[in-house]
Amino acid sequence: MKYCFLSSHFGWLGSLAASALLLSCSSVDTKRTESAAPTTESSMGAAQSAIMNTLENDALAAGKALYQQNCTVCHGNNGKLGANGAHDLTKSNLTITGRVYIVKNGLGKMPAFKATLTDEEIEQVVTYSMTLR
Repeated sequence: MKYCFLSSHFGWLGSLAASALLLSCSSVDTKRTESAAPTTESSMGAAQSAIMNTLENDALAAGKALYQQNCTVCHGNNGKLGANGAHDLTKSNLTITGRVYIVKNGLGKMPAFKATLTDEEIEQVVTYSMTLR
């Protein structure tokens, strides 16, 4: 049986010292562990921001596609055409809520789209129409 050098020369006190030495050598370096953490609050914030930007860009692209499919005939690509009495969207003072209402229910010669588009699609096309300023 092998004995620790400290234990054989200093008894139980040597064993205690040897144990403490081993424990200190095998302990986890907390500084390294903390710095190696995969995410921090700032990186999580940046990741969430990137995800939100991607979602907003996707919704805007979907809105543009819906606008081109359903609205350009009267409003034109830039919102200024005014065919069939369509209002110039670049000069509109309507809020998002007002535009959603008009797209859903129609107004004058403008048809209602509540049976054609989902609520999400209406929000997307309205959000895109707000960029036509």
